[in-house]
Amino acid sequence: MNEYVYEVKLRAVVRVRAVDEEVARKVVPTVLGSPGTLEIGLANENNAAVGQVATVTDVDFVQDNDAQLLKSNVALPQARPSAA
Repeated sequence: MNEYVYEVKLRAVVRVRAVDEEVARKVVPTVLGSPGTLEIGLANENNAAVGQVATVTDVDFVQDNDAQLLKSNVALPQARPSAA
């Protein structure tokens, strides 16, 4: 069989719940890694089941930039009622 290598630009939106943004930002790259052999194997089985005779042998993801915050719902500290 022939082997083909493709480069594909990806955009991922990763939702993280954390105590603060710094911690959240640090964990983003951990979910952007390559799929393991199990995930690749399942994809190959699914492709074969629908008649697509091709086998994915490897996948690498590269993060081109730092995680950029798109949205946040950080709760602001509540003001204490004044003792008037």
